[in-house]
Amino acid sequence: MKIVPDTSVIVSRFIVSEILQLKDQVEEVIIPRIVISEIENMANNRRSKGFEGLEELKNLRFECNHLGISVTLAGERPNLDEIKLASSGELDSKIRDVAREHDAVLYTSDKVLVSMCEVEGIAVEYVKSPPRKKPLKRIFDYFDDETMSVHLRENVHPRAKKGRPGDWQLVKIADTISTHEEINEVISDTVSIARTTPNCFIEMDEPGVQVIQLDAMRIVIARPPFSDALEITAVKPIVKLSLEDYHLTEKLLLRLREGAEGVLIAGSPGAGKSTFAQAVADFFASQNKTVKTVEKPRDLQVGPEVSQYTALGGDFRKTADIMLLIRPDFVIFDELRKTDDFKAFGDMRLAGIGLVGVIHSTTAIEAIQRFIGRIDLGLIPSILDTVIYVKDGKIADVIELRMTVKVPSGMQERDLARPVIEVSDFETGRLRYDIFVFGEQVSVIPVDKVGSANLPPLKKSEQKNIEKTIRKAINVDRLIIKKTGRNSIRIEVYPDDIPRVIGRKGKTINELEKKIGMRIDVKPISSDKEDVDESSDVDESSVDVKKKGETPIDVRLTKSHIILNFPEDQQGTNIEVVTEDRSIFSGSIGKKGEIKIDRSTSIAKEIIKIINRGEMIFAKLK
Repeated sequence: MKIVPDTSVIVSRFIVSEILQLKDQVEEVIIPRIVISEIENMANNRRSKGFEGLEELKNLRFECNHLGISVTLAGERPNLDEIKLASSGELDSKIRDVAREHDAVLYTSDKVLVSMCEVEGIAVEYVKSPPRKKPLKRIFDYFDDETMSVHLRENVHPRAKKGRPGDWQLVKIADTISTHEEINEVISDTVSIARTTPNCFIEMDEPGVQVIQLDAMRIVIARPPFSDALEITAVKPIVKLSLEDYHLTEKLLLRLREGAEGVLIAGSPGAGKSTFAQAVADFFASQNKTVKTVEKPRDLQVGPEVSQYTALGGDFRKTADIMLLIRPDFVIFDELRKTDDFKAFGDMRLAGIGLVGVIHSTTAIEAIQRFIGRIDLGLIPSILDTVIYVKDGKIADVIELRMTVKVPSGMQERDLARPVIEVSDFETGRLRYDIFVFGEQVSVIPVDKVGSANLPPLKKSEQKNIEKTIRKAINVDRLIIKKTGRNSIRIEVYPDDIPRVIGRKGKTINELEKKIGMRIDVKPISSDKEDVDESSDVDESSVDVKKKGETPIDVRLTKSHIILNFPEDQQGTNIEVVTEDRSIFSGSIGKKGEIKIDRSTSIAKEIIKIINRGEMIFAKLK
């Protein structure tokens, strides 16, 4: 008897057992080349059935050689058009032709193919799958009401995490060690359920690993060579919460209801991120919004009105393209891992879709940092507006982002102003981080550590020592010392004393900075009424020049510039900068109420000479 096996009996690994039972009757096994092409295609697409089929073909040739049964190949490999018509039965027709040509019996597990052989008068044998042996324990049997996840591994006791997010223990749930055969039976049973039960999916099928979604349960099966041993990890949510269960503040609830369009839910694995995301999805749906989820695997437990999608063709960017056609009000993106995921998230948000992303991170700020390098820094505030950090199943931190242009916290020179992403505490509005580009490096600076608004004042003893050092070097009538940074101070003196504090070519102030160990910024004491009344030593000439429409100019020196400061409401005003007896230059007050002059210019050098001589400069309106 000659036998022609089709693809179904080979990938199901039935044919070798059939040959062994019929060994005295079989003289030749004819394998259609189309069958080999189909199995090869499965393996190239990294489907486990393809690798199982290749293994069965090797076993078939080995057993046939051992029994003295010849194995031959017949027919032609399919062309591109035949492959495209595979679903219409074109390839099965070629397999029937091989059986008819060689007057052989076609062995198959495909009922449709059996019927077609009977119609065409071809000898056929239907190979039923043997009744699957039900394992002593199924994966469901390892769970109870307190079990969060089950971990089965060969040669190890079965273990489970019991408790709730943030309060669980890993415990042994059986006294006997799991064997390879026992775990293999559980795997076979689980895969069979996934293939035959509605609402169950095989989300991933790669060499050595399968990810299966059985209703609410997510199961990861690992085999060699991906893992060093056979193992199963099954995770099942034990609670489903609504947004009311999180006791959100009115401000955060209002943000979710009206203003949140780029939200990140961050937290460590098992912290309760997905549970909170489910609550947010149901909340949006209850607000009469169309809500979709993008997941791999699809394990969020949401209401029936929420559609759940996965990566189209393994690529979330293709799914994002579909989302733009569907145009939902909100999309729940669970979870962001790869760079392509971040790009798909950004594309959907910039297209105007409200997004809630779920991401792994150990702090709220680290969730934002995971976007840096993947998304252009200037676009991040347009994509994200709120980060909600979940810990132990509770809302532990909420921060918000906004873009501004300023001098980053911790820097002093005004010419260092640049675009800065400010990260603030959502509830209090307190600035917590500055994110900006410095050189070619993106810096994330905690403002709590460098911001002057949060700096403790100078200790009395420290202030006394600094004042003593300054007065020892120069004689000033009045001295005010303020801390402006971790290693910087500002000293305020009368305008007449500024030249002596700076010294010729900045020599005096440089020596003071070395002695004190801090950077020193010099500013004149405000010349308002209170200061005039406080001191009888105010130069009367300065009062006289004010009567003439000439105002003393506040001058700041930096390493690269001289900055003339004016009230901000005077920006755009044309002025003339003069001394008591001559004009220096004319100009217009710029933005922020200042005129910035490069120190290498002749005008800047002239101003420095005037200050070193102890003279003052004034502004005269034109």
